[in-house]
Amino acid sequence: MPDNSAQRSDDDLLAGVRKGFEKSFMQTPLEQQIARCDGYELVPLFERWLPDNQPILEAGCGSGRWVGWFLKHGWEAAGLDWSEALCARARENLPAARFESGDIRAMPFADGEFGVVVSLGSVEHALEGPEPALREFYRVLRPGGIGIISVPFNGPVRKTMRYLRWPAHRAKAIPWLRRAFGKPGWNGRSLRDAKRQSAVAADWTAVYRCGEQGWHFYEYHFAKVQMRSFISRTGFQIIEEFVAIADEGVLQNFGRIAGRFHISEGRVRLSPIGKLLRMLLPGRMVGHMLVYVIRRD
Repeated sequence: MPDNSAQRSDDDLLAGVRKGFEKSFMQTPLEQQIARCDGYELVPLFERWLPDNQPILEAGCGSGRWVGWFLKHGWEAAGLDWSEALCARARENLPAARFESGDIRAMPFADGEFGVVVSLGSVEHALEGPEPALREFYRVLRPGGIGIISVPFNGPVRKTMRYLRWPAHRAKAIPWLRRAFGKPGWNGRSLRDAKRQSAVAADWTAVYRCGEQGWHFYEYHFAKVQMRSFISRTGFQIIEEFVAIADEGVLQNFGRIAGRFHISEGRVRLSPIGKLLRMLLPGRMVGHMLVYVIRRD
C-alpha cells in the first residue's frame, strides 16, 4: 500500500482538480442545483431506502445540493466536504443543515450519529482505496444504518476504451505537444514516477491525470468483485448492487464525439453518435457508476 508521503503528494496535486470542481459548483445557484436533483436517476432509490425518521449524512457533499434535496423532502440532513468555500455557501443557503469541511476518512462526527450515509463518487479518490472511508461510514452509522455509495465502474466498455485511448492519453503529456495546443507545459512527475510513488495495489485500476505539475493519481475504477470485498471487510452487508448513469458512461468512455456535460443544465447532452452508442450498448456494460445499498450490522 502507498506510504503517507505518497498520499500527501497526490493529495497536493489533486488540489487543483478539486478547485476545478469547486469552481463549477459555484457557477450555478444552489437552489437551481437542488431543483435539478428531481430528475436524477437515483431518486427512486433514495425514496425506497431512506427511512423517514433517521438523520442523513452526505459524505463528499460538494455544493450541498443533495443535502438541500433531502431537506426539501422532509429528511434531516448534514453534509461534509473538503471545500470550506462550498460548505460556507451551503450553510448560508441551508441554515437548517449542518455542514462541516473535512476528510471522509476522518470525519468530525460522533459514533452512531446518523441513520444513513450517502456518498456519491467520493471514496474512489483516496489513494489507499475506499476502506478507510467505509470504516468511517460504519463508525458514524447507527446499528442497522443504511449506506448508499457509488464508485466508477470498471466495466467491459470502459476497459476496452481505456486500452484504445491510451496512446492519445499519453500524448497529452508531451510538453511540446501541449504547447502546440495552447496548454501550459510542465516539469513535474512522469507517469512512471507517479505510479512508483503511489504504489497502488497491483489489481486495482488506477486512473492518472497530467496537469501543470506532471502526472498524479486521480481515482480508481472498480469491478464488482473488488467492491464486494471492500464492503464485506468493513463490516457491511450488501442489500442492493447495480450499474447506473449510462448516459454519462457513454460520454466518459467515448469522449466529445458522444456529447458534452452541460454545467448550466447539470446533465449530459448526448450527440447523435452518443445516442446511437447508448441504444446499442446495454446500460449494465456502459454505465458510469456502480451503486450499492449497504447495511451496518
